[in-house]
Amino acid sequence: MFRLVCVIVLPLVFIGVGHAANEPAFTPVQAERYSKLTRELIAPCCWREPIAIHRSEESMQMLAEVEQLVAAGRSEEEIKALYVSRYGVRILADPPGNERPWLYYTPVLLLVTALPLAAWRLRSLVRSPTAPERSPSPELLARVRKETESGLI
Repeated sequence: MFRLVCVIVLPLVFIGVGHAANEPAFTPVQAERYSKLTRELIAPCCWREPIAIHRSEESMQMLAEVEQLVAAGRSEEEIKALYVSRYGVRILADPPGNERPWLYYTPVLLLVTALPLAAWRLRSLVRSPTAPERSPSPELLARVRKETESGLI
């Protein structure tokens, strides 16, 4: 049991201590700013993932640079402006002016209009035209009475 603890638990403790040593000493506000910035800046090597996820050399350099800028007390806007001037607006995960509210409202509007129209059309297809009720002819009634009385049916 002691061996198991030594083999599994001790390496995990040392890994945790190693990671803690690499973490910058940020205030809670700075840590939040760093986390937000690393999720909002895209790795310039492939333009697909935020630098918080991507592990290329360029993104690692950007992570270190963002860490230094946040520790130096630079604001989020200043840091974003620095990278936008260096790489263009493409560096931002959510560039400004990219809002298109009509993309959100159009499907809802189509659904709200299409459902009543479809229900009305289906109702008209299912509804059978009602034929006017006709009363049976007197000859037919007489014949039916005669057959029922005579026991043929």
